[in-house]
Amino acid sequence: MIFQRTSLTVSIAMLFAASALPAVAQTKAKAAAKAPSAQAQMAQQFEEMRAEIKRLREELDALKKDQAVTAQAVAKPAPVEAGPSKVELAERIEQVELRAKDAVVAGDIGGSYRLPGSETSLRFYGFAELNAVHEFKGDNSDIDYATFLPYAPLKGSEQGNRKGQTFLHARTTRLGFEASTPTTFGPASVKIEGDFNNDPRTGNTAVSGKVANIYTQQATNSYNFRLRHAYGKFGGLLVGQTWSTFMDVDNLPETVDFNGPIGATFIRQPQIRYTYGTKDHGDFTVAVENPVSYVMDASAGEATIAGFSRVPDLVGRWDKSYDWGALSVRGLATEHRIDDGAGAKASRRGWGLAASAFVKMAGDDFLTLAITGGNGVGRYFNYVEGAGYDAGNGRIVLEKAIGTVIGYQHKASDSLRYNFGLGYQRNSDNEYTAWARANGLDSGRFGVNRSVWQTHMGFFWTPVPGVDFGAEYIIGRRKTLAGETGEMNRVNFSAKYNFN
Repeated sequence: MIFQRTSLTVSIAMLFAASALPAVAQTKAKAAAKAPSAQAQMAQQFEEMRAEIKRLREELDALKKDQAVTAQAVAKPAPVEAGPSKVELAERIEQVELRAKDAVVAGDIGGSYRLPGSETSLRFYGFAELNAVHEFKGDNSDIDYATFLPYAPLKGSEQGNRKGQTFLHARTTRLGFEASTPTTFGPASVKIEGDFNNDPRTGNTAVSGKVANIYTQQATNSYNFRLRHAYGKFGGLLVGQTWSTFMDVDNLPETVDFNGPIGATFIRQPQIRYTYGTKDHGDFTVAVENPVSYVMDASAGEATIAGFSRVPDLVGRWDKSYDWGALSVRGLATEHRIDDGAGAKASRRGWGLAASAFVKMAGDDFLTLAITGGNGVGRYFNYVEGAGYDAGNGRIVLEKAIGTVIGYQHKASDSLRYNFGLGYQRNSDNEYTAWARANGLDSGRFGVNRSVWQTHMGFFWTPVPGVDFGAEYIIGRRKTLAGETGEMNRVNFSAKYNFN
């Protein structure tokens, strides 16, 4: 095999270019913080390959020079020390070039790798998680394995009298990947993520009910994979499914419990979102999101869910960072519509407003604050019903609600952090509460609530990077419009093993 100088030069240039990949300073800092040993190891490998190619090139050049002198010599040449032949050197250089070509290159997003022969950076991530829960009061596991206080069993009911329920599950285990490709107008990225916390809460989407729940736990504890996020981003435009623009996911309290405190927005859905960022005035965002008209209909003698979506939900948002923290303000317009095809037809607009803040405290501690409210805010509030159909008057009535969430994190050390969270929500008297009372929806386990509050107190311990152990004590109380009460009192332990 004959060595080609041009091939060697191109290969060396390729290696130097690969070792000087551009990256945003913030991205590089995050990547270094997450996996400094991996980055250092890759850098060392590339330096070794460059040094080896340089040495082999010098050795080959020296051999060529000796051969040229030998051919032009008139007298018998002096003995030349034996060395590798031209073919041997070329083969060794080819092996090094193949190693360089197939080597994994650090990508442009934290914890990612560049696909061979491509500008695309790819990152796989996720975690395996186990939750162990013990409920001291009531049994709400038929609704959700995480907390769901609005439907907690009422005092004196059969489920309210059940105490001491214990269960373990790994259904919140998560898998996902991100990809990013640089373009002239900035990176084009995609994210797909899912877990196994599917609904209904039985572990099998083909069946539902308590019996099916017991069967799957007796045998296999199988839970189906479900979609959480699936979207693409490019130049401020996001298209796909992710957290609602009306939700400030970054400024909610950290909890061991999967659902977290009551009183704020908790929703993912398909949407088209555009964000315009400014240097001095923050980020301005507008979005059209999936409309789901959630209207309770009691005209048949029992509460059923009806709805007929027509107009997408509209969300506007403003975010800005400050030296003291961050602030977010959001607004929502949503349509509640019913059309049963048999003459019952009505429509009414609902609205919601929300604001949240992140406040830096002493050391690495921080405080989070959020307030959400509106008339017919519905499913954008965790959790109220939102709207009802008044068949007698042929119109839709809207629920008026307000809620707040307060959270505080104390970081005792790099491996230990303590968390506190409090959520509260309340419904005000209006035409909706009058309709609920008139139709018998003001009482019972699934009755409309007057107020709900919930407290989380816990900690996370990270003994080594990528491993989190958590424990949390949760108490809460609900009160229906009829004055009935239900309580929740539980502990939740978790173990999470992350990979990135």
